Amino acid sequence: MKRRRLFELLRLPVSTGGIRLARSVDALVDDDRRVVGLEVVGGDGRHRFLPLAAADVGDDEVAVSSALVFLEERALAYYREHTRSARELGLRDAWVEEDGRVSETRTAA
Repeated sequence: MKRRRLFELLRLPVSTGGIRLARSVDALVDDDRRVVGLEVVGGDGRHRFLPLAAADVGDDEVAVSSALVFLEERALAYYREHTRSARELGLRDAWVEEDGRVSETRTAA
């Protein structure tokens, strides 16, 4: 993944083989300020967790090998409990570095 603005990352469709599977609605950030994954909503309207390590973030999509990499709601609940939502943190104009680290952040006033 190349360095990019967080809001740009969240705008990318999540797809496999050119087929759109989901859209990102939030990024989950650990205590070290690294994005560990994305909260996504599938075509069925269900929220799931996509580990960032299981995705290939390109210029125009977040590519996954299959829909099987999405973790169901129970796993999403675990990650919500053990990380912080980028929105909850008030991250604005944040950058996500190649290694997933969030930098140059400003909090909403």
